[in-house]
Amino acid sequence: MGSGERKRPLISAIVPTHNRSALLREALDSVMSVEGQGELFDLETIVVDDASTDDTRDVVARYPVQYIRNVVNQGLSASRNTGVAVSRSQYVAFLDDDDLWLPQRFRAQVAVMESRPDVGLAYSPYVRTLNELQLPSGATDGPAGDVFKKLLLTGNFLGVLTVLIRRTAFERMGGFQGEGIEDYDMWLRLARYYPFVFVPGPVALYRESPGGMFLAAVATGKVRSRFRTIINGALALAPDKSPQFRQQVIDRMECRNLRDLVSRERPFRNLSDAACVSQILALLSEYPRLARFPRERRILAWFARTVVLASPSPFDAARTLCDGIERSCGASMQTRRLIGRIWAELAIGFFLGGCRSLSRRAVALSLRSDPTQLPARLARACGDRVRLLGRGAR
Repeated sequence: MGSGERKRPLISAIVPTHNRSALLREALDSVMSVEGQGELFDLETIVVDDASTDDTRDVVARYPVQYIRNVVNQGLSASRNTGVAVSRSQYVAFLDDDDLWLPQRFRAQVAVMESRPDVGLAYSPYVRTLNELQLPSGATDGPAGDVFKKLLLTGNFLGVLTVLIRRTAFERMGGFQGEGIEDYDMWLRLARYYPFVFVPGPVALYRESPGGMFLAAVATGKVRSRFRTIINGALALAPDKSPQFRQQVIDRMECRNLRDLVSRERPFRNLSDAACVSQILALLSEYPRLARFPRERRILAWFARTVVLASPSPFDAARTLCDGIERSCGASMQTRRLIGRIWAELAIGFFLGGCRSLSRRAVALSLRSDPTQLPARLARACGDRVRLLGRGAR
C-alpha cells in the first residue's frame, strides 16, 4: 500500500453456532460472497462454536476463518462477546448460523460509518422468511440520529444481522447482556449515547423458523418477562422522562406482547389455540390495562372469533374464554367492554356461519356486558363496506 493510500477499515464477522452445521455452511458461504472485500474493506470471520456435538468443526475447517470452541454451552450473548473479544477490527457485525448475508452487505454501510465518526451503529432492512416463505419485511426506511425514544416506543426495528457497529461503542456498552432479545437491549443502551444511521437497501436474509429462540420464548411466555426487564433497564437510563412517557412506553410494550401471541403467523409457530389462550389469559392477568385499549380489544375479539368458531362446541368455548378473561382482568368497566366486544364479534361470526340462534344469544350477552360495543362493531363493518365499494368504483 502506497504512502498516499488510506488503510482499508477492518470488519469482524462474528458467527456464533450450535449444532447446525448444515445451515452454518450456507451462512459462511454468504459471508465469503460479500462484495468489496479487499477493495473497500477487509473482513475477518470468527466462528464461535458453542459446544456443538455435530460436525461443526469439520465444516468450519473448509473456510478461511478463525475457529473458537466453547467447552460448555454459554449461550448466544456470551458467544458473540467471545468473538468480539478476540477480533482486531474497527467494526463488528453479527450473523447467526441460520441466516444469510446478501452480497451488498457492507458496501454502503462502511462508507457511511467512515464518513460519520460520531455514529455508533449503521443498520439496513432485511428480507424475512418463515419456513422458506417470504414474509413482509416492514418499512424500507428507518429512523436515524437519536433513536432512543423511538426504540422505546415502537420496539426493536433493527435486525442484528444487518447492523455494523463501531467497536469502541460496543466495548463501551460492555457487550451483550442476558439471554433472549439481547440485541434489543444492546440497541437501547447504544442509542442512549450514540446516533444511529439508516442505510437503505436490504442486506440480509432472516430465516425465521418455529424452532427459533424468540418464537419459543413467545410460546412459553418467557419473552414477556425479558421485555419488561429490558424496558425497565432502559428507562433507568433516562431519569428525565416524565411519568406519562414511562407509562406510554410500558403500555406499548405490553400491546406488542399481545400482538406477538395473536399474530397471523401463529400457525407457523407451533402454538396451538389452547396454548395461545393460556398465554393470553396469563398476559391479561399480568397486565389488566390491556383491556382499556380499543385496538387491543379488537385484536382480542378477532382472535376469540377465530378460535371459538373452530371449536367443536363454540358457544361453550366462548363462555369459557370470557369467564377466563374476567378472572384475569378483574371485574371492571374496561373488562366488560372487552367481553362485550368479543360477544359482538362472535355474534357476527355465528350469523355469517348460519347459526342464527347462537348469534342472537351472543347479541344478548354483548349488550348485557356493554351496550356500546355491538353498535360500534356494526358501524365499523359498515364503514369497511363503504370504503371497499368506494375503491371498486374508482
